[in-house]
Amino acid sequence: MELFLFRHAEYERLYNCTGLDVDSIPLERRQFVPESIAFCVLSAIYYVLYVPCMYSFWKHLRDNSCYKLLFYIGMIDLIILSIAGFFCAWANLRGAVFCSYPTLMYLVGVLAHATWSAETSADLILAFNRCLELVLPRFSHILFSGPRTLLWITGCSLYALFWALFMNPVLYSSIYFAWFYYPFVGYRTGDDQLQVIRIKAVGLS
Repeated sequence: MELFLFRHAEYERLYNCTGLDVDSIPLERRQFVPESIAFCVLSAIYYVLYVPCMYSFWKHLRDNSCYKLLFYIGMIDLIILSIAGFFCAWANLRGAVFCSYPTLMYLVGVLAHATWSAETSADLILAFNRCLELVLPRFSHILFSGPRTLLWITGCSLYALFWALFMNPVLYSSIYFAWFYYPFVGYRTGDDQLQVIRIKAVGLS
């Protein structure tokens, strides 16, 4: 994100779509209509199912530190579900690639990276919390009691902010129904493409 905000000339060098014709790959090769509809329907169902879970976590926030972590993870899950479900479905219905909506794709990629890093770090802390509660409950109380859990959550959020600011985002391509670090995948080839890391859309959910 700092590249986009503070080093825009370098951003333009790396992500410039000048001369690239999106329609050089036919629209029918960039669309996944049945899959996109399925993503939307499933995402809507998951959202509905999340409501009682989130309410349960909220109601028990004061009872145990794990509920604070679960509520935080649940909020992130809902954001990720919006990206992996609704955004990917919309992009595939439009046959969108990075150069179709460069700024939007970049910013959504930043958000996807940030939420993924927050989710994974919070999952690790939750696992650590549960293991301590079983093996060393007194030590768990020292580390997680009261507002101390919020410090762990703040750490996860700061870690996510670091990823959002300083890491190159993943970018969605409807050609492959997947996320890549290379913005022109499917259109241009070169040494930069060796650095591509593919992340299935379902992996972000």
